[in-house]
Amino acid sequence: MSSICDSENSTSSTPPLVPPMDVEMEDVQPASATFPSSSSAGRVSGHGGISGSYTVGVRPSSKKFKNKHTTGSLNRLQQQTHGLHIDEGFFQRLTPKPFFVGKRFDILGNLPYELATLIFSYLDPSSLLRMMLVNKSWHTVARDNELWKRKFAANPSWRVNIPVQHLDEMDWRHLYSQRYQLEQRWNTGKVSTFYLTGHTDSVYCLQFDDEKIVTGSRDRTIKFWNMNTRECVHTLTGHEKSVLCLRYNNEIMVSGSSDQAVIVWDMKTLQIIHKLQGHQLGVLDVAFDDKYIVSCSKDTTIRIWDRVSGQLIRILEAHRGPVNAVQLKDNIIVSASGDTFIKMWDIETGQCLRELDGHTRGLACVQYDGYKIVSGSNDKRIKVWDAKSGQCMMTCEGHTDLVRTIKFDEEKMISASYDQSIRVWDLRTGTPLLNFQSGHLSWVFDVHFNRTKIVSCCQGPDQQILIMDFGQGLDTKYFI
Repeated sequence: MSSICDSENSTSSTPPLVPPMDVEMEDVQPASATFPSSSSAGRVSGHGGISGSYTVGVRPSSKKFKNKHTTGSLNRLQQQTHGLHIDEGFFQRLTPKPFFVGKRFDILGNLPYELATLIFSYLDPSSLLRMMLVNKSWHTVARDNELWKRKFAANPSWRVNIPVQHLDEMDWRHLYSQRYQLEQRWNTGKVSTFYLTGHTDSVYCLQFDDEKIVTGSRDRTIKFWNMNTRECVHTLTGHEKSVLCLRYNNEIMVSGSSDQAVIVWDMKTLQIIHKLQGHQLGVLDVAFDDKYIVSCSKDTTIRIWDRVSGQLIRILEAHRGPVNAVQLKDNIIVSASGDTFIKMWDIETGQCLRELDGHTRGLACVQYDGYKIVSGSNDKRIKVWDAKSGQCMMTCEGHTDLVRTIKFDEEKMISASYDQSIRVWDLRTGTPLLNFQSGHLSWVFDVHFNRTKIVSCCQGPDQQILIMDFGQGLDTKYFI
């Protein structure tokens, strides 16, 4: 794997009270042993100033008895008990009982399995792995599938999509291991890189999923690529000039072009359903939902179309510059313009609900998830806005040229710029996490990402589409 990322006293202890290795200690009572009478019996001080109970029952091994301290104790005991009465039914220890004498008791192994699992659930994963090495019973508990399932679920951003028929057979320890390794690669920028070549000119736009990548180019074509083989499997022609933008779902794809047209494609047959015309200049971005298609243009307007019939419903004309980007969610349109403003619109009424002002130069991109708006500008800054209040919550700086495209999820934000870099940010704090600087040799036009990949495209015929794969060699099929 290759990475193209530039990521941003001594102590003393008391020796244990154990006998030398050549001395065998046993709890036995020799028949010849004698002991003081009850008036003389008591506690005898052991070695090292430690008091404890003693017994006469000590026998050296068949090897040479070398412990002079123990031998001395035996001699003293023989002197003390000489000629005295003994009680053969009562014995005390002569030497401190070693910690390992007698049978070891596995506390955890003798607990009910459910209780042992509960105790282990408080351990971190690395400790659980160490517990597996202790003994068989601990190994069994530490491998418990439900235990690792709970560990996985403790990470809110670690989501999976597992078919119901496979739920019972899931190895959650394996899934945890794979997801943890994936997380570490995102933290360090360790990726495998691949390039797709096939377009004959700059690639302006793209979108991808687990099976395919779809790209639009200045060569007037839209290409479909197999994600696994990275080979082009379909080429669509329909636009007369550069394909500047596209969006798709399982049913349709909508593309916009410098030819001023919006084309609606059937994703199953790859045939044209509608060709929407009305813009006076190039179509710079598109968005759609179940009911509407929204397009924006260099002509400063936003057009709203009926998705089923293709009929024009409404034209929005409040921007004073090219509308470079548009988003649609929950009947709210968010637009970003070269006039430096972001506007929020009610799609049903066409009313402008709010205007966000904060960038000092024209905006190139915007994304909206219903709660946050993130924008990128020619002022080289990224701003994060509260969609409800319209307040700017955060400004991120780092790019040295126009911020051309930006995408985000619950935790991360990915931006790409004319400075040829792709940057990863912590969306919650604005902290820069990764900076990929050597992937592209020219302006980066578009970027998308999911839990395992970042895919981007750029200007020029060389190294046009870049795949940075964080999950290469990992089992990631259930991760979302």
